[in-house]
Amino acid sequence: MPREIDATVFPHLDADLDRVRDVLGPVRLEGRPELAALTDEGPDTSRRLVRPTLTLLSYYLLADPAAPADDRVVRAAAAVELLHLGSLYHDDIVDHAYERRGRPSANVVWGSHMAVLGGDSVMLTSVRMLAELGRREVHAGAIAGEQMCAGMVIEAADLYVTSRSEQSYLDAIDGKTAAVLSLACRVGAMQAGRPEDEEEALAQFGRYFGLAYQLCDDILDLTSTAEEMGKPVNADLSEGIYTLPVIRAAARDQDLARLLRRAMTGEQAAHARELVVASGAVDEARARADEFMDQAGGQLASVPVDPRARQAMIAYARSILDRRTPGPAVPRQPTRSSRAHGAGLSPQLAQWLRSWMVDTGLAVSTAEADYHRWMGAIRIPAQSLAPAADPAREQTAYAMAVLVLAWDDLFEDPQLRDPEAVTALRRGMVAMLRQDPQKPWRSGAIPTAWASLWPRLREGRSTRWQERFLDGIEDWFQAAEREAHHRINGYIPSVADYLPLRMSTSGIDTAIACMEVRQDRELPLKLRNHPVIRRLEELAFWVTFVENDLVGLDQDEADQVPYNLVRAVRHETGCTRRDAVEQVQSQVADQRAQLEALIRYVPALLRVLPGLSGEGKDYAEMYVNMTNVGLWGRESDRYEPTSASAAPDLERLRREIYYRADEPATTAP
Repeated sequence: MPREIDATVFPHLDADLDRVRDVLGPVRLEGRPELAALTDEGPDTSRRLVRPTLTLLSYYLLADPAAPADDRVVRAAAAVELLHLGSLYHDDIVDHAYERRGRPSANVVWGSHMAVLGGDSVMLTSVRMLAELGRREVHAGAIAGEQMCAGMVIEAADLYVTSRSEQSYLDAIDGKTAAVLSLACRVGAMQAGRPEDEEEALAQFGRYFGLAYQLCDDILDLTSTAEEMGKPVNADLSEGIYTLPVIRAAARDQDLARLLRRAMTGEQAAHARELVVASGAVDEARARADEFMDQAGGQLASVPVDPRARQAMIAYARSILDRRTPGPAVPRQPTRSSRAHGAGLSPQLAQWLRSWMVDTGLAVSTAEADYHRWMGAIRIPAQSLAPAADPAREQTAYAMAVLVLAWDDLFEDPQLRDPEAVTALRRGMVAMLRQDPQKPWRSGAIPTAWASLWPRLREGRSTRWQERFLDGIEDWFQAAEREAHHRINGYIPSVADYLPLRMSTSGIDTAIACMEVRQDRELPLKLRNHPVIRRLEELAFWVTFVENDLVGLDQDEADQVPYNLVRAVRHETGCTRRDAVEQVQSQVADQRAQLEALIRYVPALLRVLPGLSGEGKDYAEMYVNMTNVGLWGRESDRYEPTSASAAPDLERLRREIYYRADEPATTAP
């Protein structure tokens, strides 16, 4: 039973709300059950169903408080909630909100494009349900929808406007919040069959309550903590949304008014918040909310109903004005782990890798086998990864990771300046890739290392997996060749081209394959093609490699590495290095926050995603592992040379594999 509701007055409310929950649920997309989660909040949602409760209470008030609601009322209540829910999809996109009621928002999970479509689907389902009830209901819903959009437009038009009037603020909240709460009361009253003036009285009750509701919410944004609200606070000031307390405070404080003229830093927004609270405007806003609630109660005074029911409904409305809901702090702490440098590999695994590198010729000494750019990048903290399937698969996965890092350095080496040599390197790498491990076409460290790993990599893997793995590496070699030519030619991509070019050289598919080998599983293509998983992979890639760009910026500039986002921003905009770094850091913080929110959602998604043969938990664990590795990357030893390590002779490794255009074809398979 909602708080402050007297069960003796409305004895069927709990049961009727359960009936509403039964009607609510994901919007079904015919033939695509894997997309149902887009419009499903799940059974553990903390939604309080304020609007459906008002619909039911309005009906009880005008009908019989002691009788259960008619089915039409239940459907009306569900329709209003869906209209509200669909609008939240859009709100979160506009507000760049990554959490909703302590859970990742649809836009952070599915991306803004899918979230817009999901919100549209939910809202149109609401319209259909109202239309099924009758012409008056759908007409009322359409008007409320228009008012809601108008309120949002008014608010958006006044962003960062220090001269925003109180009337403009009230017009905005009248539309964006009060209109739907008014609709909730109106459609409930409609089902009671009472005179239209009584319906209008209930609708006006909802409207005035809605004004008070939004005003109190805006006050809490200034006065509460993230723990109390279960979402970030002081967000309105940062986003240029100046609410009633801010409008009144700024009219009296010129220092505050000057702060509000432009976007603020977090520190400036916190100072502005202090000025607003100290001004006394918050208390004035609370008094205004009380006035609205008095007006709401006054709308019911002349309606001939049971006085106990009238008072119970008013008491309920007053009780929910304080929307503090204790929960986890927001934003959550990043999911990376602290570590000591050099930690992460067991002594046995580290020794095996060193021996393998020396035996194959990748390293000619123990010092080279400890090369920081290779070994430092794989010393992943043990707590970041689930245990491997067995020691042999762990060895294979880590050795392949080292080999991939070596391949990458062969192409990125600033000493590689001859375009023909770059192409010869790519041709040799492709020939090596397709060789018979039992009959290597050429000796040398790189072919030997690959020949030692490929039989182990493909053990237990399907033919399709093997083909996809080899094709992916060949595509990567071609992208690496292109990047090397761009480096030699001095080409720096546009910011728009950076992402596809950087992704092509990231080796992300190879990294995922290494994780599959380590865990002895194959991620189904159906899973990897799911829009949420695609988004997760892209976010993880972006955060990992742009953080790599930031950490390695000095070296990238010295080596003229073309695919560095900071260099791309400077080249395109002409801004200073410092400004470009700050811009990229801001983007990384935003993308990282989205990634950390999204990864918390993946286990829940994979539990319900059809067609995973009960292995959703294991697949989710793999993605959590991969994300943890990506988030940890900037802290790795890869960027910190040590006295114990020595750089390998990359030209020696290349000479052994060059395959020039004029070389006889018989030397390769």
